Amino acid sequence: MNEHSYKVLEFDKLKGVLAEYSAIEENHYKIMSLTPFKDYSSLNRELDILRDFTDFVKYDGGFETAGMKDICKMTEKSQLIGTYLEVEDLWDINYNLRIFRTFKNKLEDLGKYRELREYFKDIPLLRSVEDIINKSIDNNKEIKDDASLDLRDIRLRQKTLGMNIKRKFDELFEMSQFANAFQERIVTERDGRSVVPVKADFKGLIKGIEHDRSASGQTVFIEPLSIVALNNKMREFETKEKEEIRKILLRITEHVRNNRAEIDMVGKAILYLDMLNARASFGIEKNCVIPNINNREILSLVDARHPFIPEDKIVPLSFEIGKDYGTLLITGPNTGGKTVALKTAGLLTLMALSGIPIPAHEHTSIGFFTGVFADIGDEQSIEQSLSSFSAHLKNIQHILDNVTKSSLVLLDELGSGTDPIEGSAFAMAVIDYLKDKKCKSIITTHYSEVKAHGYNEEGIETASMEFDVNTLSPTYKLLLGIPGESNALTIAKRLGVSEEVITKAKSYISDDNKKIEKMITNIKEKADELDILKEQVEFLKAKAKEDRDEYAEKLRVLEKEKNEILKTAYEKADTMMKEMQAKAVALVDKIQKEENKKEDIKKVQKSLNMLRSALQDDKKKTVPDKPKIARKVDYKRGDKIFVNSLNQFATVLKINKNKETVQVQAGILKLEVSMDDIKVVKEKAKKQYTSVSVNRSSVRNEIDLRGKMVDEAIFELETYLDRAMMNSYSEVYVIHGKGTGALREGILDYLKTCRYVKEYRIGGHGEGGLGCTVVTLK
Repeated sequence: MNEHSYKVLEFDKLKGVLAEYSAIEENHYKIMSLTPFKDYSSLNRELDILRDFTDFVKYDGGFETAGMKDICKMTEKSQLIGTYLEVEDLWDINYNLRIFRTFKNKLEDLGKYRELREYFKDIPLLRSVEDIINKSIDNNKEIKDDASLDLRDIRLRQKTLGMNIKRKFDELFEMSQFANAFQERIVTERDGRSVVPVKADFKGLIKGIEHDRSASGQTVFIEPLSIVALNNKMREFETKEKEEIRKILLRITEHVRNNRAEIDMVGKAILYLDMLNARASFGIEKNCVIPNINNREILSLVDARHPFIPEDKIVPLSFEIGKDYGTLLITGPNTGGKTVALKTAGLLTLMALSGIPIPAHEHTSIGFFTGVFADIGDEQSIEQSLSSFSAHLKNIQHILDNVTKSSLVLLDELGSGTDPIEGSAFAMAVIDYLKDKKCKSIITTHYSEVKAHGYNEEGIETASMEFDVNTLSPTYKLLLGIPGESNALTIAKRLGVSEEVITKAKSYISDDNKKIEKMITNIKEKADELDILKEQVEFLKAKAKEDRDEYAEKLRVLEKEKNEILKTAYEKADTMMKEMQAKAVALVDKIQKEENKKEDIKKVQKSLNMLRSALQDDKKKTVPDKPKIARKVDYKRGDKIFVNSLNQFATVLKINKNKETVQVQAGILKLEVSMDDIKVVKEKAKKQYTSVSVNRSSVRNEIDLRGKMVDEAIFELETYLDRAMMNSYSEVYVIHGKGTGALREGILDYLKTCRYVKEYRIGGHGEGGLGCTVVTLK
């Protein structure tokens, strides 16, 4: 890279704008000397840190930047033995140590921004240095009275003496013989001594020492003889005060000297924070993003904007180079925006490679180019006796001598400034040379031969800046794949140049150029037709999607309504079957002793089971269920269980996992019941093998049901209370939150009927209040 490229791409101007966001003056020079990173890994780490810091500023308020200073300069002054730092220097050191401590503590408390925390993790917090300075210097940058015992004594005596001096003056003001002598009844100071303003005509009336006169000569400032001794004593105390302050500053400076290495670490961190803050603030204000850097020399710009053109006046650029083609040839009329496109690509590349946010979309990706070369604008030099073409040749030769595969080359109006035929030939030769070097290049031209060359060559993509011939103005839109038209004669005709002149001009255009312009016109017309067709296709696609979504929504509503109706019907049937089973059980209890009717009862029960199974099977076929997770069964055939709906014990005969039912023997009845309707009965002997401490480790004394539906919460609560009872808990906490109160009411309704619950109450202070219910178990 070279200074010429920085200048024509306005990189130095950009750095000048960025420097204004820095709070520390020394960093202005560092920003002005910024250059692209030489190492790919280092650049990506810097951008990761900057990305974290930008988010820290945007979403977590950042940190206080006012008062930031380069404290490393101050610690350097402290190195000479016998010298001491001034109060302001020590206050700045203390303040910046506090800035960094506050920043780092906030970062740690947030617990995010890993890259940022990692960078600053080894930098110490020097609270001891802060405390020593704080004990002696206040926020007004003054030495405190209690900085030392001697200073406190001196200032106390000064205060007492000052009161005596004031009393003496008050007595003087009250003397009637001096009533007309004083210009004003105030005490002022001259040469460090207390004096009073006396009218010049009465100066002989008051005995004392004259120290000064007013500009008009009407007032003299006299130190009365009765005050002289007191003033002398005050000057003596002032001398002692200065000496004591010097000793205090020497002592604090010694402490700074002894901790210089650690203070300098914080000082460098402050300087780096200021640099980060400058770049982040610039990026946020200019609506920039932290770019992605790729190591394949691919430049992919998405909605890229030039930072010096107002956002509301620029048309964003989007194009890619380096993946499918290595050369982008942009054509079109002057003032059409070709140069802006070149400068945007070059400047944003330099910014990204230097760790500066760029004004573009977040999907923009910048290649890790080791060289960015540019030749843009009028390079005529009177001092060096170079014509515009000669100056361009000199720059181009420098580029050709230094270009590599990982370079980005930007050439504006290549071949202009000389004979069009030779200029075109030269431009095509340079394009071929850069293409052979496999570097990435963006080149602008208005030569027809160069347009045709770029259109027909492999590895070159043509583009143009759109121009509206109806309004005779550019739109600044970049059209990829379409060479630019030559609009000179079209514009001349619309501006009123006679048809005779236009016809004559066309006769001088060579047949080859006419063919090229005709080809470009045809391409442009085809592209416009494709754009119209594309818009129509997009409209039809959007309409089809809208119709499809509308139909799908209607179908979904109908299906939901159907399922709800069927579900309600089957639930009613299921409830009826349960009631019938309960009545059958009651009937069995009544006639159990009548041996002759046992067989009839079994037949009735069998019919009920078959009817219920048929209803459940029909329901599963009609109402779609959500996929179920396989239920864990902790009992087997022959185990003793408890059937909740029958309120009696039974023995397991058969387990049907697919239907999630269990066939049981309850007295003389054989029933098929749901797995949800049974509870496993633990044998007493088995309980002895499980210690209380182990059980308690598997269940806590609280359950959190916040965010759940009422039915789901009650199901989980019932399961939890089973486990809590088995773990011998006497009191548990049910956390349901405050919210709308629906969940709390549902849980309280359940607790009223729960057989495990002895009593319950709303949580008290420190227990969660309305958001928690304390349950006492039986």
